Amino acid sequence: MHAHSALLEDFYHWDTPLTTGALTRWFQTRTRGVLSLSTAPGNGPERITPRQIAHGHEDHYILRLNQSIAHSKQVVYIRLFPEMNGYWNPYCAYNADGSYRGQSHSTGNFRRAWRRVVLIARGGSRWGINRALRRHGMKRIYRASSNHAPVYRRRDVPRRLPHPKVAFMWSPQTIGSPYLRANQPARYWPGGQFVDWVGADIYSAFASPGVWSAFKHFYRHWHHWPFVVGEYSPWNNDYSARFTRQLFHWAEDHGRVRALIYYRSVSPDNEFDINHWPRARGVIRRHLDKHRFDPYAPGTRH
Repeated sequence: MHAHSALLEDFYHWDTPLTTGALTRWFQTRTRGVLSLSTAPGNGPERITPRQIAHGHEDHYILRLNQSIAHSKQVVYIRLFPEMNGYWNPYCAYNADGSYRGQSHSTGNFRRAWRRVVLIARGGSRWGINRALRRHGMKRIYRASSNHAPVYRRRDVPRRLPHPKVAFMWSPQTIGSPYLRANQPARYWPGGQFVDWVGADIYSAFASPGVWSAFKHFYRHWHHWPFVVGEYSPWNNDYSARFTRQLFHWAEDHGRVRALIYYRSVSPDNEFDINHWPRARGVIRRHLDKHRFDPYAPGTRH
């Protein structure tokens, strides 16, 4: 196998700058970066709620993303708040038992938080961004009282933010967990103008016929966007490679599938390590040798 990974996904939490390693790593590995962004580190405490983001209490971090990605001149995909309808994520609106986490985590505030991140991170004139924020029921950048408020000079916010090469991936669970009507993917949909890719995750451990059916239905339903499998792995039962083979055959038969991202966690020799799944590794090797999968994204072979 001579394949090179075209994408490399990093998992970051809110307020961690990309200059701590991700941008350098993507450049050195000649990959396009995928930033999977949460509001909490691993299983740690939540750093910020969707309502706080929507209300503009942490705009400095969004502005930093805008500026650092633009300065790097790299293409970066932001997989913002993934699996948002899974209770294990702090930005989900519901707990495992179905109880509501309150207005601070409502799906409405989630949608507004998403829109705020996108509007600021994509850049443009400060006046235009503020107008769009107000149109969507949110306060101006830094909660300013006007487009010429002193806070912009004090915090060095330019009149025109750069336009980084950034795209946003919306990647819910295809079946909400907890399984409530109010926790299904559409409740977290921020609107088509705020999404560049749609995707979903799938693991062998949970790939029952019902999950496969939901996964395929989800793909058909959200049919106007390129599709990404944001996480997949043969963990924890794909000894025969049946799951891995099925996933790649499905991807090759569906033209909107533009990327599959293998989840291997952050340390070597863990349960997701492909070397623990030799048959699945063989299937992946054979499929990656096909022309269907580009080893390098445009502009990364330097």
